[in-house]
Amino acid sequence: MTEVLLALDNVVAGYGETHIIRDVSLHVSRGERIAIVGRNGVGKTTLFSTIMGQTRQHSGTIRHRGSSVDGLQPHERARLGIGIVPQTRDIFTSLNVEENLLAGLRNGASLQDAYDLFPRLKERRLNGGRQLSGGEQQMLSIARALAARPEIILLDEPLEGLAPVICEMLMDVFGKLSARGHTIVLVEQHIKLALEFAERVVVLDQGRIVLEDKAVNLRSDRTELDRFVGITAR
Repeated sequence: MTEVLLALDNVVAGYGETHIIRDVSLHVSRGERIAIVGRNGVGKTTLFSTIMGQTRQHSGTIRHRGSSVDGLQPHERARLGIGIVPQTRDIFTSLNVEENLLAGLRNGASLQDAYDLFPRLKERRLNGGRQLSGGEQQMLSIARALAARPEIILLDEPLEGLAPVICEMLMDVFGKLSARGHTIVLVEQHIKLALEFAERVVVLDQGRIVLEDKAVNLRSDRTELDRFVGITAR
């Protein structure tokens, strides 16, 4: 039986007294590829923030490898092996590429690990964060998250605003990470790419899970998916 690395049970969370995530239960097994989709503003990013301990959790339980992480700070959850690539591409713009990567190295990771995945970063290793293109900044953001060698990677709309050729390259990298055994949870608006990548798809609407199915089923019949997400050509 595959080990459950991350489990949310009846989680209600938000900011202050506001409830944005409502009664969410989600189990993520080792090695899975999961896509979380939904219209803008339905709580996808808040769900990731809740997993990382950045929101107010009103009720429910979040467990990592069977042990509760409720009350742990974000850096403590990161040390457990939960990594996140935020939508905001949080890099140190005052540092160059190599300095950014060195600041995140943990658990025996090396610069070469990042450069093997992203040769472009090696070419630009002495360039400052402000000198990078949007695609290069996203590569650096992903490489920084991987520098801590997380076992679970939360990717929050990593393709947003990027050229198609960069999107294709990043999806190829995500496939390589999955093949190496990483567990990946992807929030993405590019529905076609999300369906191609994921094994399982979770649809959020108004902070609740309203649909969960194998990606192969949703690829063959988009009726239910489009009802919640909207017809899209992407």
